[in-house]
Amino acid sequence: MVKYNINDMNLYKTTNRFMKSYLELKNRLKRMPTVYDLADIDHLHYDGTKAVDFALKKTRINKNSILLDIGSGIGGPARYIAKKTGAKIYAVEIQKELNEVGNILTKELKLNKNIKHINKDIQKFIPTNIKFDCIFSWLALYHISDHKKLFGKIFSVLKSDGFFYSEDFFKIKDFNEQEKNNLSKNFYANHLVTYENYLKELSDQNFIIISHYNMSSAWKVFTKKRLKNYEKNSKLNIKLYGLKTVRNIQIFYRLAHNLLAENKIGGIRFLCKKK
Repeated sequence: MVKYNINDMNLYKTTNRFMKSYLELKNRLKRMPTVYDLADIDHLHYDGTKAVDFALKKTRINKNSILLDIGSGIGGPARYIAKKTGAKIYAVEIQKELNEVGNILTKELKLNKNIKHINKDIQKFIPTNIKFDCIFSWLALYHISDHKKLFGKIFSVLKSDGFFYSEDFFKIKDFNEQEKNNLSKNFYANHLVTYENYLKELSDQNFIIISHYNMSSAWKVFTKKRLKNYEKNSKLNIKLYGLKTVRNIQIFYRLAHNLLAENKIGGIRFLCKKK
C-alpha cells in the first residue's frame, strides 16, 4: 500500500484558514476572543467543548496537574483545559503548520505559561524527567499505525494512577485493498481495528479500562449537522477562505459523515488508568 502524508487529507491542505477565522472573529467581536469564543474554530474533534468537559469530569485535573495532549492540532482543547483548570499541558502535534497556529493563538490568549506546543511525532517525543497525570487525545490515534508501541509509550510516561482518555475511530467492516488505500490517503487511517480488538490492545499494555462508549450514533448526527451547516454557509465561507479551501473542507466533511453513516467505521470513547 502506498505511504501517504497526513497533509494529503483535504482537511489539512489549506491550514491558513485557521488564522483567517481567528482574525475575522477578533474583528467582529472588536475584542480579544476567549477560549469559549474560539471553540467553533480551534476544536477539530467532534462535539467541541462538550466532549472536553466530559473528559474533565472523568479525570482529576487541577492546577497542579501535568498533562499531555497527543495530536493537539491548533490547541483548542489544551487552551480550554488550561483556562478551566490552570493545569500545565504539553501539546504535541506532528504537523508544523498546525503547531505554529496553536502557538500563536496560545500566546494571543496569554496561556503560554500553561501550554508548551511541541512540533513532533509522538513516537519520537521523549519527555525528560516528566510523568503525566493524564494523557488526552481526540481523533488522532488512528493516524498512528503501531498501537502496541504507541500504547506502551503512553503507559511508560504516565504516573501511577494516571489517566489515559481518548476518542478515536474503530473498524466496523473489513476493507479491500483499494478501500484501505483510499482511507489511508483521504482519512490518513493507518490503524483501524474492531471495537473489541481496540479494547484488547489497551488491556494487552496493562491499562485498566475504567469505561468505554460506542459513539458511532452520536457522531453520525454530529457529522451530518456539521456538513449541512458548512454547505449552508458556503457563500460566506468562499468569501473568507476561497473556493479551493471550501471545496477541500466539504469533501472531507462528506467523507467523514459517509464513513460513519454507512457503518464502515465507528467512534470509541474510553478512559483508562495505569496501575
